[in-house]
Amino acid sequence: MELRPYQREAVAPALRGRNSIVWLPTGAGKTRAAVHVCRQHLASRRGGRVAVLVNKVHLVDQHAKKEFNVLQKDFRVTAISGDSSHKSFFACVVKQSDVVICTAQILQNALVSVEEDTRVELTDFSLLVIDECHHTHKEAVYNKIMLNYLQRKLSGQQGLPQVLGLTASPGTGGATSFEGAVEHILQMLGSSAAPGRHPQTRRGASEHHATCRPGLPGLRTGSGVSSSQICANLDTEKITSAQEELQHLQSHVPQPRKQYDLCQERAKDPFGEQLKKVMEQIHQYMEMPGLLQDFGTQVYEQRIVELEKRAAETFCRKTRVCALHLRKYNDALLINDTVRMIDAFQCLQQFYAAKRDMKDPTEQFLTTTFEENRTSLQALAGDRRYENPRLGKLEEILREHFQPLGASRGIVFTKTRQSAHSLLSWLQDTAALCGQHIRAAVLTGAGYSNQTRHMTQNEQQDVIKLFREGALNLLFSTSVAEEGLDIPECNIVVRYGLMTNEIAMMQARGRARAENSVYSVLAKANSREVSRELLNEDLVELMERAIRAVQAMPEQEYRLKIRELQRVAVASWLLKEARISERQRLHDPDTVYLYCVNCNAAVCCGSDIRTVEGMHHVNINPNFGLYYRVSSGKLQFARTFKDWEPGCRIVCSECSQDWGMEMIYRQVKLPILCIKNFVVETPAEKRRYKKWSAVTFPIKEFDYLDYCSSTHGQSF
Repeated sequence: MELRPYQREAVAPALRGRNSIVWLPTGAGKTRAAVHVCRQHLASRRGGRVAVLVNKVHLVDQHAKKEFNVLQKDFRVTAISGDSSHKSFFACVVKQSDVVICTAQILQNALVSVEEDTRVELTDFSLLVIDECHHTHKEAVYNKIMLNYLQRKLSGQQGLPQVLGLTASPGTGGATSFEGAVEHILQMLGSSAAPGRHPQTRRGASEHHATCRPGLPGLRTGSGVSSSQICANLDTEKITSAQEELQHLQSHVPQPRKQYDLCQERAKDPFGEQLKKVMEQIHQYMEMPGLLQDFGTQVYEQRIVELEKRAAETFCRKTRVCALHLRKYNDALLINDTVRMIDAFQCLQQFYAAKRDMKDPTEQFLTTTFEENRTSLQALAGDRRYENPRLGKLEEILREHFQPLGASRGIVFTKTRQSAHSLLSWLQDTAALCGQHIRAAVLTGAGYSNQTRHMTQNEQQDVIKLFREGALNLLFSTSVAEEGLDIPECNIVVRYGLMTNEIAMMQARGRARAENSVYSVLAKANSREVSRELLNEDLVELMERAIRAVQAMPEQEYRLKIRELQRVAVASWLLKEARISERQRLHDPDTVYLYCVNCNAAVCCGSDIRTVEGMHHVNINPNFGLYYRVSSGKLQFARTFKDWEPGCRIVCSECSQDWGMEMIYRQVKLPILCIKNFVVETPAEKRRYKKWSAVTFPIKEFDYLDYCSSTHGQSF
């Protein structure tokens, strides 16, 4: 495998066995360089073993079939993801492999497992390759793995693996000062730098039109998470990049021409104004004069979400139901601002088509209010005089770059799945863009969402394959296509009304890698999106300065700083874990009660709850079935599970509030409860939780034999 000169420069420390981060732009071949390191590592170490960690499931298969496929001839390469049967016997698979490619979550699960078939140790590997390693922070899985590593390192454990991180965009960690950015880089590096200890044999290793830059308000001088933190978290001795071979890198990875395509606000927006009048009616019905009416903003959404939460916890059903409907109207205003009026109308139409508890007077009022406004809203939504100026600007861009006989390829990045689908629908309804010269599809994430149907991993791969082959030449995508995916070079990338950080900007820009490509920022003039994009440009420069400063630090000063950051990180982690453990034992489960979030009916005790496989929270009380109904038809998932299969969705028998789903675990039906659909009462308070991990009472693991004995009256 022949590397380009800049790649050889970037991986030189890694080839010498030193922990390092390779910082190269998107499209420069970081993964290819990492494959070379893996080959040399395995060839020079008897009993060596490599774990390649990724942060998204689809990257497992991509790496195995593309970049790391070249190792198959000489080494045993195994790919394991959440959809793989291998994960059930992870420890055995690891022992039989030279290279294991898996999601970081699978490795983390194996590190904390108590089952012999799945448990592994960090010392079972001699090299960890961490893809997109800028995610090593806060509660990310990468960080949990590296905190485990650091704790062992600081306690003197030998035989820990070499670490190689890969990133195109470490970012500044929220810092806007030079000092803060340096601190961020150092912290990330510290989780990857164990000085000079990589023996040959390791213990356990066997077994696009306004092209000028708009003005920007002054940069805030806050700090934030620091640049040194990346180095500390990854225990890195070196952050390497193309320095001597920079010119060679620039010739191989051309940068796109950036342009700001700015549009104006709608001159008139009668559809949006009518939505706001309906929202005012709901406010009057709620009798809460102090509630601010900044409709159609993220701030209003945050406020209304908090109001709904407080109302649930105080059993104020009227306020809670009104808040849920107000949020949907606010969603419609945001959709109206982003795409078409008809998309916003359809969003509301779908919401009011759903089954709801019409015995409730608040639901009756809200449904009647929508029905009284439905006809006029639908008429306004179809009036093209008031259509979104953003779409007119996007049409200009696409018509310029996609000619009937051209070979263009592009991506339009947008914020939500809903807007991606709406943009595709708009394209299909726009006569000037119809024809064989634009062949478009949607590419969104595989995670579950109550907003729009997710794509399965296979659907994602099918779209990417068609895009790579040219059957498709335009994608409307959420952030899923920003990093990692093997997507062909594009000559036009559009950021459609997006406001993200500098990392997302760099990742999206990196998709425009074809010669003479264009990176367009499409936004309203003088908008927050434009201001954020300009800030991001400054943050990228700040990040680059910070990295150069870290690279130039004297070795002794660097090592002392890294060691200090690592000690602080581990101590903070251990303290946090102790506090979490203490919090989870605050209350006796028998004194805890769960209520339906909608109708406030008391439905079970905390002592009725058990965990299955440490993650699924089920109710084992046989009388609990009196409180819920099941929907018709079993839920269908794209993947299969070892010991269980999905059953039907379950809802409150009193008000039809969604509660969760049934699981069939070893032929036993158990209701899985989603904690956000309940209010939890302890002796201290009533509270609504987003995650089960935040509750303040201990939950036992499900005992299958004990359950069978108690429900069937037999001893096993």
